[in-house]
Amino acid sequence: MKKQKITRLYLETLSFADLLELADSYKIDVPENLNRSFLIGDLLDAAEDEIKQEAADMTISIKNDGITESDETQSYNATEIDLILRNPAWAFVYWSIGEIDKLRLEQHGEYSLFLHVTSLAQENEKRSGDSYDVQISLEDKSAYIMCPAEKKFIYVELAASTVKNVSVLASSKIIEIPRSSRLADMQPGKEKDIASIMEFSGMRELLREHYKNHRQSFS
Repeated sequence: MKKQKITRLYLETLSFADLLELADSYKIDVPENLNRSFLIGDLLDAAEDEIKQEAADMTISIKNDGITESDETQSYNATEIDLILRNPAWAFVYWSIGEIDKLRLEQHGEYSLFLHVTSLAQENEKRSGDSYDVQISLEDKSAYIMCPAEKKFIYVELAASTVKNVSVLASSKIIEIPRSSRLADMQPGKEKDIASIMEFSGMRELLREHYKNHRQSFS
């Protein structure tokens, strides 16, 4: 039987004979009278081990090709999110999801991703501050978010929603927002003076565009 992407949903559609044939392709020793659910569990474990091995083989191949191991190589296939402050009003968020976490999510069927943005008055009050969610597509790898006004710290979590639950996949570090600028208090429709250099750089257009596409950031 030709191997294809192994998920619990896919395995549940197979007959027991097909499951046995698939187990044979993974070289799983199946005892007599093995329960169907146990066999499906063994197949999922075998598929996960195969993905881990492929990732390890690729890393070894990169090293053997004489490529210097960089930060990107070290974080290969990892689930992580990071946050960089662009200015007191805007932050750039970027993330990645490892193959193992993708496989686990796909076992639940359809799922969606979102960014959970939390702003804090004090750094040590984590998870007790104001927050909002930003929906992202499965293909997205980065996004700009607007820092809420009158807050001193911010961090972002990458989260997934399945039919069963909502889980946090990764959390960024907490970063401090400088308060020396009035940019964070600028919103479309508010009468705020903007310095000539900012006006020339297109700040008003940038605010309007972000408000149109990410209105929840202005809450």
